Amino acid sequence: MKTPLLFAIAFSASILGAYAFDPPNIPLNWSTAYACAVDTGSRIIANDITVQDPNNTPASCVERCDSENYIYAGVEYSNECHCGTGLVGTPQSAPVTDCNMACTGDPDLSCGGSFRIQVYKSPALPGGGWALQGCFVDTPTTPAFLTPVHQSFSTNLEFIDQCIDYCQHIGHPYAGVENGEDCQCSYGYAPGAEYADESECSTLCPLPPGEGQEYCGGVQRLMVYKYAKWP
Repeated sequence: MKTPLLFAIAFSASILGAYAFDPPNIPLNWSTAYACAVDTGSRIIANDITVQDPNNTPASCVERCDSENYIYAGVEYSNECHCGTGLVGTPQSAPVTDCNMACTGDPDLSCGGSFRIQVYKSPALPGGGWALQGCFVDTPTTPAFLTPVHQSFSTNLEFIDQCIDYCQHIGHPYAGVENGEDCQCSYGYAPGAEYADESECSTLCPLPPGEGQEYCGGVQRLMVYKYAKWP
């Protein structure tokens, strides 16, 4: 049974028909996979987790799904936020006018309709492996990466894995660790990037108890890893 709020939203949408919603602001470099698609009772988002949110918008749903490491998000029926790991088959597109229910978090935005879902996709790289590329000079005048994204973590325990996971999550195929404290992600090398002897990437980072330590770059030396998609 519809709540009074959802009934009012649905009734308003049916009266307004072609009401023009504002375009959504999609954060975190996510993209629109389907502006409006047909959903089913078994769900078109794989491993679907659904949350009913009184403040639902496309942006808040994307942020929720991203924070839980899901790679698909969808808004439906005004207050539903769907998160999942992929798509089930090839969803059927629906006219954008079918996604005619206002978001509970912002009536100027649409959040799907009855079995109509707006689907968004993370930039995260699909499953794959990472291979060590070597040690590189990384100075202000001789950077290793082109326009790197820098990230730090609350601990440098398993720092390489943390950095690789972060870069994969934001869709960058190059990851580098420097001096045990600076994680860098990039789409590729800077012009003129220079190799350094691997002995110069000698800063140590801890592994879990009993597992020893690992090398995490050095002072102005970046230990670089490159992503490769699994076949």
